[in-house]
Amino acid sequence: MTSLYAAVNNFLEEDGWKFDEFPDDGVIRALFSSGEQEWELLTIVREEMEQIIFYSHVTEQATPSHRFNEMYNLLNTLNSRTVYGAFEMDVEQGEVMFRTALDLVEVLPSYELIRNSLYTNLGTMERYHGALVALMKDDNVTAEVAASIAAGDESE
Repeated sequence: MTSLYAAVNNFLEEDGWKFDEFPDDGVIRALFSSGEQEWELLTIVREEMEQIIFYSHVTEQATPSHRFNEMYNLLNTLNSRTVYGAFEMDVEQGEVMFRTALDLVEVLPSYELIRNSLYTNLGTMERYHGALVALMKDDNVTAEVAASIAAGDESE
């Protein structure tokens, strides 16, 4: 049976991705861009737990500590709109990411499963990236304003 790491690696190669591999750590790293937005995609493969986890990580900036409560409110709002996956914030660094994951216990890691989880992740981050960065960079942007920016992105 193919390892989960090899399955993700094969998917990314077939799909035309450029990425860095860290097989000893079970990590694959790539940059993703859409328009003027760019972020880091980290894939963590936990072979022993039979899991693949995709993280889209905002790279421009972290949330300043004085904006943590606003970001918590925004992430809570966005999570309530999200069916698959969740936004998270590192409570020490203020880094924001979106996570999707596959639990592959007794399931073969197909191309389609990997594609759906990965592209749901990227599409969700693409939709809300502007609102996240706006709140991080501009003290005049409240969680409510950022949520309305995000709601505008949902109508596109």
